Amino acid sequence: MKGRQLISSFFTGTILAACAAALAPAQGIGDRNRPSEGGSHIISGKVYLPNGKAAAGARVSISSSDIAGSTVSTDNDGGFSFSGLPGGNYWISVAATGFPTESEAVTIERFASPGQGFQLAFHLRLLDQPKPETASAEPLLAGVPKEAASRYLKGLEKAAKNDPRGAVFEFDSAIAAYSAFAAAHYQKGSVLLKANELDTALAAFVRAIEIKPDFIEAKYGYGLAQFEKKNYEVAAAAFADIVQQRKDIAEAHLYLGISLFNLKNNNAAESELRTAVTAQGGEKLALAHLYLGQIYTLKKKNVEAVSELEKYLELVPKAPNANRVRSAIADLKKLS
Repeated sequence: MKGRQLISSFFTGTILAACAAALAPAQGIGDRNRPSEGGSHIISGKVYLPNGKAAAGARVSISSSDIAGSTVSTDNDGGFSFSGLPGGNYWISVAATGFPTESEAVTIERFASPGQGFQLAFHLRLLDQPKPETASAEPLLAGVPKEAASRYLKGLEKAAKNDPRGAVFEFDSAIAAYSAFAAAHYQKGSVLLKANELDTALAAFVRAIEIKPDFIEAKYGYGLAQFEKKNYEVAAAAFADIVQQRKDIAEAHLYLGISLFNLKNNNAAESELRTAVTAQGGEKLALAHLYLGQIYTLKKKNVEAVSELEKYLELVPKAPNANRVRSAIADLKKLS
């Protein structure tokens, strides 16, 4: 009995405490619980010369606050592709000698279906040729005045280039031009959440939801901000509302499960965490396995606890708490 008590105390005092680093807002909304290989989305496209022919050898760059930027050259058909992308805001720029740089913002929604592709087309212009007016691919810009939409896109650019102050300024400018701009309120909240400015982030998310009550991304941001503030009862209610709206969102089940665990409702927490890891893409939610390991330890299900902790280490072998988890696994095996 004493050995089991020590292991339980060890989990609570060290291993789970180390989760704070894994949950740090600076890592970005939604992807903080996944291994570092990124996501499954693809942004690809083609670059064309002013005469309509393919622009081979043009330099295409992608930037985002959540991933390291990279640059590729277009192939002989003018094609380019960036794969393994998580949800987030991206800024794609095309540079070619003798032509102005062309850029476009792309937002991959946090809950886009895994493996979704986004196709772009860039048409290079002569130096004295004005840029044509084009409709934005951003779905939340319908009916938004031109000035507000322009400021919003600049905000996405600033966010993608990891300039939170500049991004918030542009989103505020967009909101000043159009107060009912739900997407701008949401993106402002997302930037503030990453900066750990939780109260102002919450206000932005609340306003986005007031404008668009079914805005699931804003609901998720609101729940995550409450979670970061350790308001677990409020966070649990928020994530419960999300899974009622969309039952396939693995990370909503994850945060609902962890919130319930912190509220000492272990049976309900176990159910939500199991749902998280069996949902599409949820098998890579490392924290779900870590918390399941703790729950099974408390329930004296040592074999199940070992299995979950080993899965956690398989997903994040270099986690800051990896040695502690290995030690706990060894102790659990001795008690089995």
